[in-house]
Amino acid sequence: MRFRCDKVSLFEALSAGSRASNRPSSSGSVKLELDGRGLKVSGRDNDLTIEATIEVASLEEGVAVVPLSPTVDLVRALPDGAVDFVSDDSTAVFSVGRSEFKVFVQPDVDPPFLRGPEPEAVVVNDSEFREGLKQVLRAASKDDSRDVMYTGVLFSAIEGGVRLVATDGVRLALRDIQGLEILSDESGAEVIVPSRALSELERISQAFQKGGETIGIKVGKKEATFEFSGVRLTTRMIDEKFRDYRQILQPSYPRELTVEKAELLDSLRRLRRMAREARDVTHLRMEMTESSLELSVKIPQVGQATEQLDVKFTGEDFVAAFDPELLIEGVDAVSSDSVRMEFSESNRPACITNTTDRNFQYLLMPIRIK
Repeated sequence: MRFRCDKVSLFEALSAGSRASNRPSSSGSVKLELDGRGLKVSGRDNDLTIEATIEVASLEEGVAVVPLSPTVDLVRALPDGAVDFVSDDSTAVFSVGRSEFKVFVQPDVDPPFLRGPEPEAVVVNDSEFREGLKQVLRAASKDDSRDVMYTGVLFSAIEGGVRLVATDGVRLALRDIQGLEILSDESGAEVIVPSRALSELERISQAFQKGGETIGIKVGKKEATFEFSGVRLTTRMIDEKFRDYRQILQPSYPRELTVEKAELLDSLRRLRRMAREARDVTHLRMEMTESSLELSVKIPQVGQATEQLDVKFTGEDFVAAFDPELLIEGVDAVSSDSVRMEFSESNRPACITNTTDRNFQYLLMPIRIK
């Protein structure tokens, strides 16, 4: 196989394909396939395949499987310019001018990624879908030892759109996107997509797209495919039943706090520094009255940090405590300039949402105050 292409385009394609592998870098690989449609760079793992196709000057079609880590790193280190590539049955050579590196070609031992019948693609707005993913992915569990359901995002059909839901058991993030009807009769009313695949989708789409573009989405019962800007990501579904999250949603709350988002985030981040001074202090205290919010972190033998904010609060005076990291993530996900926080009881989740609508909800369990 022989081709010539721009170094930056090749590096971006290699980087995208490499993100599919969660195997140790020494054993991972990427496949280069050149035909009349361009150069396809693909990486895969048991449940995820990422393919990026770029235009190249084709000199000789073929296939080469190269080691992942050294190839990506060495292409990045090459001088800027046109990359010349040539491979045979044993080696692959990348060169720019007088800079050159050679890697050994690996056997293509992976079986094909079996795909079931694909539904028609639904084309959606890139920025809105990506914003929804970013809002809910923070609530998915990063711990692979947990119930596999917690490591996925629920796609659930609602009237006129789709609902994205993720939870790690302590918090839950929910985002409704109207006009996004991506679940077909073949996929059913609900599917669980692995959060790892969606995180990679969010990262790669941010790198490849400049905003205002589109993503083609195909969702079936067994797998989902996302296509944009020459990239195709395919992931298997999580074959589990999602927890009944609806039982913790409330239509209204007896207490409501409204505060400027930027001001609240600044205060929370300052207090987080104090909380990090002690391993056994994991909570931030919130004391609310009609027009004031007092935030505080107290650590025995170390000190105390306090912040006072002007707010609008309705309902009886209330005190609650939360994990500062999880609280910051919820407030940061709000898309409006102000934040609405709603409370019922000290043993029930608080709801963080926009002041302009309720399309996004972040439910967080309080910490019991000793």
